[in-house]
Amino acid sequence: MFLQRSEATKAFHLVRESSRNNVATVFWATGVLAGKAQNIEIPVDSVSQRITFTFSVDTKGSKLVLRRPSGQLLTEGSANTEDTELNCGRIVTVTSPEAGNWRAEITGTGTFWMEAEAQSEIYFVSAEFVKEGGRPGHEGLFRIPGQPLAGMPATLEASLSAAATDTTEFYLVTERGEILQKLRMQQVNSDRNFLEFKGTLNLPEVPFRVTVMGRDSQGMQYQRFFAPLFHSESVEVSPKLDFDELSAGSTKQAMFAIRNIGAPRTFKVTVTDTRRFISKVEPTELSLGANQSGMIRVVLIVPAGTAPGIGDDVVVFASSTAGSATSNSSVVRFSISSDAGRTPR
Repeated sequence: MFLQRSEATKAFHLVRESSRNNVATVFWATGVLAGKAQNIEIPVDSVSQRITFTFSVDTKGSKLVLRRPSGQLLTEGSANTEDTELNCGRIVTVTSPEAGNWRAEITGTGTFWMEAEAQSEIYFVSAEFVKEGGRPGHEGLFRIPGQPLAGMPATLEASLSAAATDTTEFYLVTERGEILQKLRMQQVNSDRNFLEFKGTLNLPEVPFRVTVMGRDSQGMQYQRFFAPLFHSESVEVSPKLDFDELSAGSTKQAMFAIRNIGAPRTFKVTVTDTRRFISKVEPTELSLGANQSGMIRVVLIVPAGTAPGIGDDVVVFASSTAGSATSNSSVVRFSISSDAGRTPR
């Protein structure tokens, strides 16, 4: 949101609505206005209790017009509506919204962002890319570190609160909210309060979001976006660890593999952690050929007297400095063990 200093309190309209229980993203788009009107249709289902439309733009003078499915213009003072006008945006909340396709018309110039969030019993629980892993006897599918890899099939797992739905279809959409491809997702359980799906797909070359569409229990169209933006990369950062705990007074070495799946290039590696246990990282730069990997050693020193039960998040970020641009990361959480008698190493 682009706010004047005097508009800061008005933004709490959005904060309040976004922090309600079971808030789901119905639509999310960003794009560039070039003086021509842009029209967006947003399906609102029959089980949404309220919906908030948020519009923001980086220049003054742009405008958002909303129409109900019946065609009625939404204005300040409309029934069941809270409307907050800003110099560079607008926030509109509608309680008991009319089911059907709502129409948003945007005019002006500059880069815009638009989101619609509904309080509803239909929502994404999670959507993540996974791969096989785990210790012997505990194998399974685990979330990948960072972003998925370009040019390779990827496995997507998604779970949905779907008791109020009748059908489900999954898609990838652009940052503008336009459909890129339909996904072939297989339902893997029958619990409609926590319905799980899995599928393998080829990744697009542009950033994308995961969305689910279908008919709700009353036959009306619904749509939900998983808000985080995914993008494929051609470098992988993978932890190579045989421990997940640290003990007070100990020193540990954590190894991470950097794999380049693209053309030869050089990578800068940056490592940070929340508790500042990191004492050394080597090397901090790697030159890797195509399909070549290199190892990064991270030394962690835990001060004596560190309280057990706290966590330390270690973030390893690799970014190309020569050759085609790419970057990826991995986050590992270590917990502090209460075993004070463990031998440091």
